[in-house]
Amino acid sequence: MDSSDDARVDSLLSLLWQQLHDHALVLTDAQGIIVHWGGAAPRVLGYRPQDVVGRPISIIFTDEDVQRGVPELERSIAGTDGRSEDDRWHVRHDGARIWVTGTLTPLRSQGRLVGFAKILRDRTDQRMEIEQCRNRLQTAELALAGAEANFARIVHELRNSLGPIRSATDILSRNGPGSESGPPVAILRRQADVMQRLLSDLADAARVRSGKGGLRLRPLDLVEEIAHICDSVRAKAQAMQQDLVVLLPRAPLPVQADRDRLHQIAFNLLDNAIKYTPSGRRIWVKLTDEGDMAVLRIQDEGVGIAPALMPAIFELFTQENLHDAQGGFGVGLAVVRDLVQAHDGIVEARSDGKGKGSEFTVRLPLDRPA
Repeated sequence: MDSSDDARVDSLLSLLWQQLHDHALVLTDAQGIIVHWGGAAPRVLGYRPQDVVGRPISIIFTDEDVQRGVPELERSIAGTDGRSEDDRWHVRHDGARIWVTGTLTPLRSQGRLVGFAKILRDRTDQRMEIEQCRNRLQTAELALAGAEANFARIVHELRNSLGPIRSATDILSRNGPGSESGPPVAILRRQADVMQRLLSDLADAARVRSGKGGLRLRPLDLVEEIAHICDSVRAKAQAMQQDLVVLLPRAPLPVQADRDRLHQIAFNLLDNAIKYTPSGRRIWVKLTDEGDMAVLRIQDEGVGIAPALMPAIFELFTQENLHDAQGGFGVGLAVVRDLVQAHDGIVEARSDGKGKGSEFTVRLPLDRPA
């Protein structure tokens, strides 16, 4: 490249910095004294070149950042690492604060540090959008917390109301099965049992979501616990003429877990498998370890899950048939998800569609020495 080419490049660079609308260019000496004020610097920061040349670059930093030594730290980082990048508030000539993304690059001549180049861009609009999103999220979280608190109170009041209904049913049933009140009392008892199931599930969901379902963690052997749970449901599976196949490792799988909640997780999933699997079909319980996780899989040859239902399968009140109370209330899987997450675990569902069975996988951290 000859001297004419060099001159043309210098001319183009000069035009670039004169006509930039978004990026400010500030050049300083090695001590941070401004020697050039170019690009969009006058528009972005409000100072004219003659107002700032010869002054320290700290004039565009906030008072708190100056007191904390941020301008000096920024130059130190750039001199050591080759550049310094940050997003922070800066101060315009009129005192207004703007959110700036900036890069500070050291300039060297024959290996000697002679100055710095700072390129700035005003992103206050972006910062405001982030703050608005944050505020909306905080408002939504507060509203959700209030709704969940109300939800817990409603469940509590309903359970209190159910007690007298059950007591009255017991009193009426003393007249004996042959009395005229026998059939109505039987209906009342069945409906009270349904309400009790629903309210128990809702109470569990409310406790876990409000953070009041505190876990009592202790060392457990997951193999032993899953064996106990399988034994507790085997009779129900046999009554349904289902084949329950349990595959457990010989070696223990140590975990830190709340025993009651662990049983609730596995029981809910197994009970669902039994409930939604026709007679004569098979249910598998498989337990193994993968890396630093214990993996429990409960697979069935049941009715399966519709693809449209899969994304929301662990959400509260998710049901394919809202009028089928016998099948459940869409609460149990939400409780399972919340309890698994409270144990720092993951629960997943998989199904190839209606009539093709389903598989639920729970992953829990193993309690092995690092």
